[in-house]
Amino acid sequence: MAADSKDRNTTQYEAFGEYELPWSLRSKGGWGMSTRIALTAGALKSQGDYGFIGSLGPSFAIGNPERFPLELDLGISVALLGRDKFGTWDYNGIEEFVSHGGLIYHISRQFALSYRFQHMSHAGFNGSPNPGLNLHLFGINWYPAR
Repeated sequence: MAADSKDRNTTQYEAFGEYELPWSLRSKGGWGMSTRIALTAGALKSQGDYGFIGSLGPSFAIGNPERFPLELDLGISVALLGRDKFGTWDYNGIEEFVSHGGLIYHISRQFALSYRFQHMSHAGFNGSPNPGLNLHLFGINWYPAR
């Protein structure tokens, strides 16, 4: 769901997977940060046109999901678009960066609800303009190995 009025005709649908890395900083009580690598694949719809979007990068979860159901979720990824033009909107390149901040609410050990505020842009690497895209993302998380 678009976060800015300039992006109001933009929607993103994606599936994502995360792999928990062995590096984490946790207290004896379980509070701290875990590191993960995240992979996404999906579709970006803007001005009636659809295109592929995929990303790969690190993410960090801060909290204690064993004792408190809410975690802070932060990350940054490299993204690829299947096209850079959607109708009259031009992202000025298919190489992008995606950063996000959000919350994960654990309903049970296997399921959670999530919210992310996500920003996508090419950070000026593709020259000007750098229109960017801000979205609100809502998700259902499943943890099969827990």
